[in-house]
Amino acid sequence: MSAKTVARRRVCNLIWRKVALLDTAANESTMLRNRDCCLCDQIEGLKANDLVAHMLPDVPYVRRVMLESRSFAVIPSLGPLASGHSLLCPRNHIKSFASISPDLHEEYGQLKKKLRTILNEIYGTGIHLFEHGMATKGNRIVCTVDHAHMHFLPLPQTFEIDANGLQGWTEFDGSLSELLKLTQDREYIVYETPDGVCRLLTAQEGALESQYMRKVLAKGLGHRKWDWRAAPNARAADEAFRRFSEAGLR
Repeated sequence: MSAKTVARRRVCNLIWRKVALLDTAANESTMLRNRDCCLCDQIEGLKANDLVAHMLPDVPYVRRVMLESRSFAVIPSLGPLASGHSLLCPRNHIKSFASISPDLHEEYGQLKKKLRTILNEIYGTGIHLFEHGMATKGNRIVCTVDHAHMHFLPLPQTFEIDANGLQGWTEFDGSLSELLKLTQDREYIVYETPDGVCRLLTAQEGALESQYMRKVLAKGLGHRKWDWRAAPNARAADEAFRRFSEAGLR
C-alpha cells in the first residue's frame, strides 16, 4: 500500500471520527466544544485538528487564513466546487450567521464586500454565496460542521443555477438582521447571486437536505463530486490559499 493511500485513509478516518463526535454531541443535547472543531483550529493555526494539514502531510504546515478581521476569518474550502472556493467564518464558535450578534453585522458586511471584490479580481468571475445555517434551538448538525461558514464560490459569468433548485425560496434584502427575522430560529439555506439577489429557504417540517446547495451548484457545473467528505481535494484548497496570498490584495 502506497504512502499516499495510507495518508488518505488516515484522513478519512479522522473525518468520520469528527462525524461520530458530532452525532454524540447531538444525542447528548450538547454543543460541540471549540476544541473539537476543525474550523476553530484552522482559524487559530492549530495543526493537530486542521483537516487540510492532515491531508497534506508532505506540505510544511502553514496557517491557511486568507483574510481576516477582528471577528471573522476566511479559509479555503475543502471539496471546492471551483477554483477559489472559500469560507467566511466567525472566529467564535457560532451555529449560523443568523445567530451573529447585531454588533458584528457591519464588520461582516465590510469583510464580505472585500472578499467578494478580491476573488473577482483574482478569478475574473461572478461570486456566488451560500450558507446552510443550523437552527438556533435543537441538536441537528448540518453538513458535519456546527461552526457557521458562508461559502464564496467564483463561477463563470455564464453560469446559471438550475431554477428547479430554487423553488419555494423567498427573496429578501440579504441583511443579517432580516435573515434572523425570517428564519425565526429555524434551520435554513441562504443563497446570493453575484449581482446581490438573495433568496432564503427555511425548514418548515423536518430538516433540509445536507449539502443541498453543493448538489444544486455542482449539477449546474456538470460536476459529479459535490460531497466534500468523499472528495475533499485538499491540494485545491491549499492552491486557493496560496493564490489568494500571492495576489497581494489583502
